[in-house]
Amino acid sequence: MPENLGPSRPNAVDAAADAARRPAGPLDASLAQASGEALAALATANPERAVHDLRKAFKRLRALLRLAQASEDKAVAAEARRLRRALAGDARQLAGARDVSARRAALDDLQAKGHLSAPQRRAAGRSLTPPARQDREGADAGLSPHRAGLAARLAELSAAAPQLGAALHGKSLVAALTAEYGKARRLGRKADPEDEIGLHELRKAVVAQRYQMELLVPAWPALGAAWVAELQRLRDKLGKHHDLCVLRARLDERISSRPPAWRAPLIEAIGARQLKLAHSALRLHGRLFTETPKAFRRRIASYMSAVSDGK
Repeated sequence: MPENLGPSRPNAVDAAADAARRPAGPLDASLAQASGEALAALATANPERAVHDLRKAFKRLRALLRLAQASEDKAVAAEARRLRRALAGDARQLAGARDVSARRAALDDLQAKGHLSAPQRRAAGRSLTPPARQDREGADAGLSPHRAGLAARLAELSAAAPQLGAALHGKSLVAALTAEYGKARRLGRKADPEDEIGLHELRKAVVAQRYQMELLVPAWPALGAAWVAELQRLRDKLGKHHDLCVLRARLDERISSRPPAWRAPLIEAIGARQLKLAHSALRLHGRLFTETPKAFRRRIASYMSAVSDGK
C-alpha cells in the first residue's frame, strides 16, 4: 500500500481543511465535496437531519469510490474498495432511524396517491411508526454512539481522497464511468417488476450512476444537468418502491390473530402502488439507458475531449 494510503487518522478539523484546499481533477473535486457534506452532516444538531444527510453523503462517496476501484494501481483500487465497504457498514449502523422515516414516507405516499384514506393512514401510522418525539430520540440513540467513529472514518477518507481522486482521469475515468453505466443498464434490462430483490439492486446501481454522472455536468452543463435530473427521477421512483418494501416488512412482523381493519387495505395498496412504480421506473430506465455501453463511451469521451481541448 502506498505511504499516503496508510492507516493515519487525522482529525475531523484537519479533514475539513484538507477538503477545502483541494482539488485537482473531477473525481478528486467530487470526493472533496462529498467529504465536506458528510462532515457538515455529522455536525448537524438535529439527529434526524444528521442521519438523513449522512446517509446521502455516504451514498455519494461510495458511488465515487466505485470509480476509484477501477484504478490500475492495485493499492489505490484496494483502498477505495476498503473505504467503500467501511462506509457501507457505517450506513447500516444508521439504518434503524432511516427505516422509520421510510415507513412514514410510504404511508404518506399511499394516502397522497389515493390508495389509503386519511383514517386508514392515521390508524396504520399509530401502529407502524413511532411518535415524532420517539423518532427523534431513536435517531439520536442510533447516531450518538457512532459519532467519534464516523468522524475518524471521514478524516481517514479525506486524507486518502487526493490520491484516490487522482487515480482516474481522461480515458481511465471514461472507462470506469462506462463500466458503471453498463452495470446499471444490464440490471434494468433484466429486471422483473415483481422482483423486489432485483429492483433493490437496480436502485443501488442507479443511485451510484446518478452521482457518477455529475462528473460530466461541467463538460456540457445543460445536457448533463438534465441527465442527472432524470436519473434522480428514476432513483425517486425506485426509492419509493423500496420504502414500500420496508413498510411491508414491518407489517409482516406484526401478525395478529385479530388483524385490524386497515391491514388488508394496506397490503392491497402496497402491492398496487409497488407494481405501478416498478413499471414506471423501468420505462424511464429504458429511455435513459437506451445506448449501448460502446455508444455511451464514445459520447462521453467526446464531451470530455472537447472540454480538455478548450472547444
